[in-house]
Amino acid sequence: MSTSDVQLTAGMRNNLLLLQKTNKQVESIQNRLATGNKVNSALDGPTNFFAAKGLSVRAGDLSKLKESMGQSISTIQAGDKGITAIESLVEQAKGLTTTAYGNLGTDAASIATRKSLAEQFNRIKDQIDKIARDSGYQGKNLLVGNGLTLDSTAESRADVNSIAGLSNSRVTNVVSADTYSVRVSGTGAISADLEDIAKAEDARGLTSLKVSGSLSSTAGNFSDISIQMRGNSGRERTLVVTENGESRTVKFFDNTQSATAANVTAGKSGVAQVSQVIIGGSIEKGDTFTATVNGQAFTYTAVDDDVTSAVPAERRAAVAEKLRDIVDNAVGGGTGATGRFSIADVDEDGDGTIEGFTITSSETTGTGVSFSIGATTTNAAEKAVSISFSSGTVVTFTVDRKALEDLGTAANGTSTIEKNVDLTVSATNLNGVTIERSGNNPRGAGKLSDGENSLAFDSGTVRFEVDSSVLKQAASANLSNNLITVQRTDANTENDLTVQFNENNTSTISVASQNIQTDGQGLRLDYAQNGFLDRADIDKAVASLDFATTKLRSTSQALSTNLNVIQTRETFTSEFSNVLTEGSNKLVQADQNEEGANLLLLQTRQQLGTISLSLANQAQQAILRLF
Repeated sequence: MSTSDVQLTAGMRNNLLLLQKTNKQVESIQNRLATGNKVNSALDGPTNFFAAKGLSVRAGDLSKLKESMGQSISTIQAGDKGITAIESLVEQAKGLTTTAYGNLGTDAASIATRKSLAEQFNRIKDQIDKIARDSGYQGKNLLVGNGLTLDSTAESRADVNSIAGLSNSRVTNVVSADTYSVRVSGTGAISADLEDIAKAEDARGLTSLKVSGSLSSTAGNFSDISIQMRGNSGRERTLVVTENGESRTVKFFDNTQSATAANVTAGKSGVAQVSQVIIGGSIEKGDTFTATVNGQAFTYTAVDDDVTSAVPAERRAAVAEKLRDIVDNAVGGGTGATGRFSIADVDEDGDGTIEGFTITSSETTGTGVSFSIGATTTNAAEKAVSISFSSGTVVTFTVDRKALEDLGTAANGTSTIEKNVDLTVSATNLNGVTIERSGNNPRGAGKLSDGENSLAFDSGTVRFEVDSSVLKQAASANLSNNLITVQRTDANTENDLTVQFNENNTSTISVASQNIQTDGQGLRLDYAQNGFLDRADIDKAVASLDFATTKLRSTSQALSTNLNVIQTRETFTSEFSNVLTEGSNKLVQADQNEEGANLLLLQTRQQLGTISLSLANQAQQAILRLF
């Protein structure tokens, strides 16, 4: 039987409908209290529901962008750490150049020190590149950007390598495309100006003066050669020959004795200026006597004729006579009675017995005659002087006694000669290798070496290896070929960093990657040139380090600016996302206090409705009890 068949009173039906409505309201409030939202679906309130959903979606998108910004910040921080490390290495390299400046001498120790410093410089250069390549973060590296590369063509390298004596030619640290003409000319021979030689010979009492040699494998810079004479007429003379800060000294005596090279060492040092010496003691055959005159040793050995007499005095007299003649010949005074030295008996105790013989100067005491007996040396007098410098220059000459005497007495007879005479070394054949840039504008001259030769230009550094002996043999052929540099790859933006700031991608920032490697498109920091052979090579390294420092500072500043912008936007995005989320919640969230009060009211209504139905039902039961 259907419910419509049951006839309810109007009161009972009203109470029932009211109770059903109250139950539904209770269920709705209970759902809001359970979810915390007053709008849980579009049916609950389509306007608020879709408005809140739009706000929450936008907040979610911004939260994801915030995470991306955080990763971008880490990428920039990684690059900044790399720059800091590279700046430290650049400062170390500057310290090496400072030390190299302090060791600019031409001696072997200074050259070796600079070469070692150049090797350390090169190692630092390699480490800079390694740090730059290791500064990436999640596939992005802000220190190896650009991507543009320039290099010499294989054909031009082969052409230059075909020149006899040259190999492994290349161009490093290329800044722009260019053409270099590599030319081999001359024989590497060293020569001096003939007019200067004539003047030096006339002014210094020299004859047969020559400046010769060949280009050194360890040095290629030459300066004027200076010849200086010191000393008075009749006294010890000093001849000083200087080239490029390196000096050689030659000493000789009394204008008559041939000069010898400076490396001749006297057999006995500290010889006093004396005019006589006593020859005494027992003389036997084979005894050796050595007279040293101004550092030159003259040896005499007693023979049979000197010891035929049984009288010791006669033996001593024979040796004394030979030594006197040796000294006389050494100073150019002749021998015997016509010489500058004489022999006298020595009777020490006045008993008439000759104990020895004195070799005495026949000139005024103090004329500068010095000799000793017993000193030993193996060097003999040489008429010609030969002086060699580390640069490969050889200076040879002979002292002209007559011209030197005239020079010494030209003024007042006692003047000291200290004037310099300079010989200009000819540059005609100094450079076995010359390099010219396109347009035939000379930008420098090669420094010949057995190892790697390098020459720096604004647009790169030309490098090749040299075989000195082969090069000098082929130099007369005047060979020339071009080394051509071209662009090999285009610049790219694959390491650039783009950071999105809003959900529709209308607000972004691009962080351009920089090339902080040492190549020509980056720091322009090349390997040390020529092993820091001279100041010009060190100057070039210092200039490149200054450029690198400037580039690093500007790059660091650019990264810092971008980092600050991204960090500001990250903070803004985080706060703005919270605003959107809060606005969305306001549209859909229920008021817990209000909903709780409503629930309590509805529960009271439920109880009242139930009581009303119970009262109506009691009336029906009263009628039933009548039966």
